[in-house]
Amino acid sequence: MKTYLALDIGTSSTKACLYGEDGILLSSHSAGYELTYPRPGWAEQNPEDWWKAVKTVCHKALSQADRSGLRSVCISGQAPLCVPVDRRGRTLRPAILWLDRRAASQVEQVRQALHDQPLDQVSGNTLDSYFGGLKWAWFAQNEPELYAQTWKILQANSYVLLRLTGEAAIDHSQAGLCSPCYHLTQRAWNVTVCERIGLDVEKLPQIGYAWEVVGQVTRQAAESSGIPVNTPVVYGGGDFACACLGAGVLQRGSAAMMLGTAGNLLVPAPERTDPRLFNTVHVTGETLSLGGVLAGGSVRWFLEMLGSGREDLLPVLEKEAVGLPPGAEGLLFLPYLLGERTPIWDPQARGAFLGLTTRHQRGHLYRAVLEGVALAYRQMAEIFTGMGSPIQEVIAINGGARSPLWRQIFADVLQVPVRWRPESGGTALGAAFLAALGVGDFHSTASLQAWLEPTVDTLPDPGSVAIYEGLYPIFSGLYGRLKDSFHALAQPDQGL
Repeated sequence: MKTYLALDIGTSSTKACLYGEDGILLSSHSAGYELTYPRPGWAEQNPEDWWKAVKTVCHKALSQADRSGLRSVCISGQAPLCVPVDRRGRTLRPAILWLDRRAASQVEQVRQALHDQPLDQVSGNTLDSYFGGLKWAWFAQNEPELYAQTWKILQANSYVLLRLTGEAAIDHSQAGLCSPCYHLTQRAWNVTVCERIGLDVEKLPQIGYAWEVVGQVTRQAAESSGIPVNTPVVYGGGDFACACLGAGVLQRGSAAMMLGTAGNLLVPAPERTDPRLFNTVHVTGETLSLGGVLAGGSVRWFLEMLGSGREDLLPVLEKEAVGLPPGAEGLLFLPYLLGERTPIWDPQARGAFLGLTTRHQRGHLYRAVLEGVALAYRQMAEIFTGMGSPIQEVIAINGGARSPLWRQIFADVLQVPVRWRPESGGTALGAAFLAALGVGDFHSTASLQAWLEPTVDTLPDPGSVAIYEGLYPIFSGLYGRLKDSFHALAQPDQGL
């Protein structure tokens, strides 16, 4: 039987999933690692930990399989990052992660250097320390000796790709998040921009499409990972883009709704781009626009605030919250716990509960957290409507989608059906399909439908829709009213 190996290099763990030619998951294994915070607002990982995890999970995923049937490998990963390596492929410093905000001071410098460049038309994105190009500028300016030793600046999945094949490469979906160094319309590194902000374009990896074969597993990598030597490896892509494909979002009017630690709302092939969103290239080659909010991360924070990170507390909170009315009896939550990206792009924004009274218990607060995240998604959805790409349905994926309460809240807030596939879809399936596409076992994305199970659908409740319709303007106005206070409060912790 033909099989395809999908690797996902995530923020907290690496997962290996082996799929059969019918799209059935045959095995799945994960291995975790640490995320470090050397200074406030900094977030780093040791790339060697990714490689150690890859070796572990690959051996486990392939241990019960006929390895001769393995057709190809695809790697997805967190992005955008800064992973500098020398000519021998050795990392020169810990990886600067996507949630790292140290490059805030580079934003104004880059803006001045590119004052005559129409950034929203060239890169499609605003200037923010989230994007890869700003992280690279920080690295070049603050660690010039290491920058001088740098051969290539990679992403998480491209570092693993380098270890597997010896090739330094990146796909368009991740390159697009390396603004302002990527030209969205030309689908290439922007040489002029790189020169203006002090970056050598020769230090950037070659770009290819996510389904294209970039190399084969070397003998050394085969011995380490258990993947057969000479197995084709495709470029792969950003975890967000692979997830959008794996959700089966292939038709106009559909959107993928990721509910992991970071939440995303993704729409392929929008009518036009809007710099309030992220704008990049899909793993299918189309333009891809998305918004981002702290989703599962907000829930995790709330659990830890209660003094427990236990998963068994979630069913208790769900039961308490499901019996409460929409609006949590006059309580609203702003999910800006790590600042916010779309649509306000303010790293100094802060989370807040508004409307607390003595009658509010933990179930109220939990429901308000779920509703606050959903209301933030609605802000993104309204931007898509203004772009001429209104959302008519969402496909929910990742761990948060398992909550029936949250799916109902999203349906009521967004006023569209929320569809969910309990056992299929998501990042790994999208990556596995790209692996099959890359070696010619499929010839178009239309074949993906055969890999997808039917959806469990949640429809909007008219009574709840009316309540959220009244709450949404209040929620939308909160940031503007609280912005100055957020910035004042952020000063003692250096705006992080």
